Amino acid sequence: MKVRVRYYALLREVIGVDSEDIDLDSCTIEVRDLIEIVTNKHPELAEIVSSGRVFIVHSGNLIRELNQVLDLCSDRKVDLIPPSAGGDKLYEASLLHGQKVDVEGFLKELYSRLDPEVGAVAIYFGVVKGSINGKKVEELKYEFHEEYTEKVLAKIAEEASMTNDVHYVKVHHSVGTFKPGDTIFAVGVLSRGRKSAIKALQDIIERVKHEVAIWKIERREDGVFWVVGDGERLPAKASSSR
Repeated sequence: MKVRVRYYALLREVIGVDSEDIDLDSCTIEVRDLIEIVTNKHPELAEIVSSGRVFIVHSGNLIRELNQVLDLCSDRKVDLIPPSAGGDKLYEASLLHGQKVDVEGFLKELYSRLDPEVGAVAIYFGVVKGSINGKKVEELKYEFHEEYTEKVLAKIAEEASMTNDVHYVKVHHSVGTFKPGDTIFAVGVLSRGRKSAIKALQDIIERVKHEVAIWKIERREDGVFWVVGDGERLPAKASSSR
């Protein structure tokens, strides 16, 4: 059977082709065996492959494990990619303790990850509202689970970075107490095109909102409230926000 292999960035430049068909004896094959077939056909890739810096994308999933078996029976397209310009880690996720998001620094770091395959940059910044239902907001406190939250934030960013066409994902979320207008949530996505960039951005925002165990206590001129679900607010004791 024939499998269509596409090459990206440095790999494409080294072998001089964007894609080609490769003959396989079976529609299931280990990643290491597929890479070996490609390397035997293109010995000029040997040095890059031997450094362990070649990854495979199949059916929208980034695959790094050499012993993973690829099922090519239904999807006969495979992408071979080198690491992004900033290194082989395709995502970065951080909790900022008592710090606002440095918007300028966030953008600068995100753009430093651009590579020739990136055609879209999608960015979201979340800020503390100054008014809710006509009531002035004085401050907003973000509590979080010490062991769980940062791990889940990293997992969300990593999984988004493995989506087909997404090259890099960056997520920052502040925890602590903040004032209206403070930037406390930032997501950046570098992708091959706008559709994949926007979809990844939306998915990350919704997953962070619902999965990472960050809770909000809102101090307003009319009282103190826990923010529950999509905008629902329940009264809290005043001491909860201190």
